[in-house]
Amino acid sequence: MARRLGATIDEVDFPGFVAGLVHGTFDAIVDASIRQMESFGSLISAVAKTVDQFTEENVTPNQARDWLAQRFPAEVSLLLPGPQGGTPRLAPRADGLSPAWLADFGLEGTELTDELLEETLLPQVRGRIGADRQQLLATMVLLGMNRVAVRDGSISAKVQFRAAAQDLAQVGYATSSDPQSTANWGERGRLGAASATTMVSTVGVNAQSESNIRADLYGEVKLNFVSETLPLEKLADAARIALVQRNSPVARGAQGASPSAAEAPAPATNPGANQGSIPSQGER
Repeated sequence: MARRLGATIDEVDFPGFVAGLVHGTFDAIVDASIRQMESFGSLISAVAKTVDQFTEENVTPNQARDWLAQRFPAEVSLLLPGPQGGTPRLAPRADGLSPAWLADFGLEGTELTDELLEETLLPQVRGRIGADRQQLLATMVLLGMNRVAVRDGSISAKVQFRAAAQDLAQVGYATSSDPQSTANWGERGRLGAASATTMVSTVGVNAQSESNIRADLYGEVKLNFVSETLPLEKLADAARIALVQRNSPVARGAQGASPSAAEAPAPATNPGANQGSIPSQGER
């Protein structure tokens, strides 16, 4: 039992188990923080680009086609490619249509045709979708980054060895004499001699031995998370923040609503407050 228990203890690498538990927890926390910062940095870089660059990278022509077909289903249909392949195309549902919503794109009174949808409306719709998405992202970036951080926690590890042994032995002992019979079982001399008596003894031994050794490893990690908001000023410089504010409609509206210094009313003054006549000698 002692030899088996010693071999089990040597096979269980408890220091390695504890080190893996600590390193795995620390690496997971660091990786989560890195992913948060990288995602927010990518968002800032995307928002700081021009509308044309953002649209080219984030809005596809097919997305613009879907937007037109879903927004104006009564006048615009989307033709999907056949088994031979190809690209989807926009087409008017009837000839001679000139819907009123074309005025939103500066095409009031123009007949809706395949060429108008694919060559004129599609680029405008794609740019509008890109501008709307960029404005929404810019507003989110100006609010700051909501970061999840670990406030405190604990790591515990333990190993438990269990050894159990059981021995069982049973001994059975029986004694009996040889029964007398008329038949001879051996040469005993002449028949007239006295018969011999034989004693028979039987011993039965049943011994059982059982041992059981088990090692249990326990690891527990408890982490308490807290949510905190980092302002944009701590993550980007002034030039990048100015680009983000340029693309945010909320920031542009706040800047337009604030009066300039030249338009601010001048403080009211009382002309006669500091003016007066010097009294004469007789008035004193």
